Amino acid sequence: MLPQSITHKILARASGKSEVYSGEYIEVNVDMCFTHDPVLEQLQHIFYREFSRQAKVWDPEKIVLFQDHLVPAKDADCQRLAMAMDEFASEQNIERYYPYGPDYGICHLLMCEQGHVLPGSVILGTDSHTVTYGAFNAFASGIGLEDMVNVFRIGKIWLRVPEVIQIHIDGRLPRHVYAKDIILRVIADLGMAGASYKTIEFTGSTIEYLLAEERMTICNMTVEAGAKNGIMCLSESALNYLCQVTNASFEPVVTDDNFEYYRKIVYQAEDFKSVIACPHRPDNIRTIEDVKTDKIKVNQVYIGACTGGKIEDIQLATETLKGQKIAKGIRLIVVPGTMGVYRKMIEQGLVIHLIDSGAVIESPGCKACYGAHGGVLGDKEVCLSTANRNFKGRMGNPNAFVYLASPYIAAKTAIAGYITD
Repeated sequence: MLPQSITHKILARASGKSEVYSGEYIEVNVDMCFTHDPVLEQLQHIFYREFSRQAKVWDPEKIVLFQDHLVPAKDADCQRLAMAMDEFASEQNIERYYPYGPDYGICHLLMCEQGHVLPGSVILGTDSHTVTYGAFNAFASGIGLEDMVNVFRIGKIWLRVPEVIQIHIDGRLPRHVYAKDIILRVIADLGMAGASYKTIEFTGSTIEYLLAEERMTICNMTVEAGAKNGIMCLSESALNYLCQVTNASFEPVVTDDNFEYYRKIVYQAEDFKSVIACPHRPDNIRTIEDVKTDKIKVNQVYIGACTGGKIEDIQLATETLKGQKIAKGIRLIVVPGTMGVYRKMIEQGLVIHLIDSGAVIESPGCKACYGAHGGVLGDKEVCLSTANRNFKGRMGNPNAFVYLASPYIAAKTAIAGYITD
């Protein structure tokens, strides 16, 4: 039998095979899928046009719907999209629906919070950062709208089995170096297209001992290197997270010892440094030691998004800001990823410290990361963000400049008024 990676084993099970090989095309049964407000109206239109107005989804228990990109509605068109989602959820009896309200939030964080992600499962979403769920030993990937229309109807998809790049990291990270620094360094070393349609599998003692939320940050940004999916073995922290959010049974998957990787890159954790991704590419990194000498002034610091809006991210930023004031003229926007995160911020007393420092706390959602509202930049403005992308125009203005960094660097920058640690 061919040696198999985690990804190979998951796809083999989902396709009813005992084994698969890299490059093979297979039909895969989907365990869970989702879409969100920017595309649902169009998906609804195509679904009924292609399959009839009476058509039903293959399994409403395996479909999740989110309002997260355009809520609360900034205009009538956005509210129309929300209303279309209400209608589709009702028509199709989809109960796993998270509209704007007491339990809503960013899809990638809610998928994990609500226990919809299980080890060994195949999860697809109409968002490229669906790769996040590899942190919990799942095969997860973003797909296009028309592919999702078909998945909604039949619960299957054709996939090419990806080759696997191994990123192996051993050791202990230096002080004030975090998961965001790891993945930015990996993206820079691979390049933005360096892992196109490949799996990036993370191994080593450093990965094993990361918090579950840090693992989510790393897998989330594998797509910035072009990866089909990012994935990890199930760690103790990830298992503990899952046990808190689901009672479902699952079987973790591991790579065979003699599996032959397409490529292997080895790092020592002690060699990692705090880094910044400079405009307009996530692989355009410089060390903070190099950047801070330039004293790059910022207009806005944004702590949020599916990479920076988790409770651990906001705890880190709050601890760094506590007892200090942000620089004059700086906008510090803090956006909890979900209402669950927001509740914890209140329960843990983080909100008052952030407000006292000069932060403005917005309601959960994708907000300025998506570039539609909630922190869009002005011409020539500079923003340091904990988000995952800094392409030209990403935060709503092609004439602005976006830098990416960890929540720690973001907080330090807000205090100083320029990019620093």
